[in-house]
Amino acid sequence: MKNKRYRNIGERGAIILLMVVVLSAVFYVGCGNRQAEQASSSEGEMAYVGKEGRPYREVDVPTPNKGEGKNTVEGVVLHHTAEDSVEKALSILTNPEKGVSCHVLIDKDGTRYVLASPETVTWHAGKSWFNGKENANNTTIGVEFQGNTLEEPLTDDQIRSAIEYLRPIMEKYDIPSERIVTHEQIRQEWKRRHPKSNVPDKRDITPDEYSRFMNALNDSIANGSWNDTHKK
Repeated sequence: MKNKRYRNIGERGAIILLMVVVLSAVFYVGCGNRQAEQASSSEGEMAYVGKEGRPYREVDVPTPNKGEGKNTVEGVVLHHTAEDSVEKALSILTNPEKGVSCHVLIDKDGTRYVLASPETVTWHAGKSWFNGKENANNTTIGVEFQGNTLEEPLTDDQIRSAIEYLRPIMEKYDIPSERIVTHEQIRQEWKRRHPKSNVPDKRDITPDEYSRFMNALNDSIANGSWNDTHKK
């Protein structure tokens, strides 16, 4: 009887312990869900995340190709790499002999390769006029999309990832969406002011893809959610 009594007490103790563990787990999951809901609905929080609700992956790939001084971060210039692979693009953007770079390169799956911090001067704009000044390298963030929009559109993941990257920067540096432009736009502005120059045109992000990206970005600012109508 004595052994049975202790055995019954032990079984009840184990059951109570199991109930405590289960209730704790339910409480933890409930709190996590509430926090996630609050985060996704709070103004200023990033609602643009990758597959399965996780932020897109970021990989630091520091570039040696950068200028002196501090980038004033007044706007953003969009580019496409026109290279066959992200590896080829990265090899160019980090090669000192090439003399070109950017702040971030976004692959087709949304992975972001961060080459420099926002306030670093990178070499992505060339001959350019932006926001009343020459040399947009000193005043803008350079965003490269892997691929060639003359041949294929940006992927949805690229657009989502770029929005996820840019929204905090736009908020921190007070950048309106009107100051997000393409490389071709700032080059044409420079050429208008230097009509005798022989700088060639540079077709970069196409007007259609630029419009598609800006529609998605402006929707994100207005609504805080991804608008599927901009998928292609």
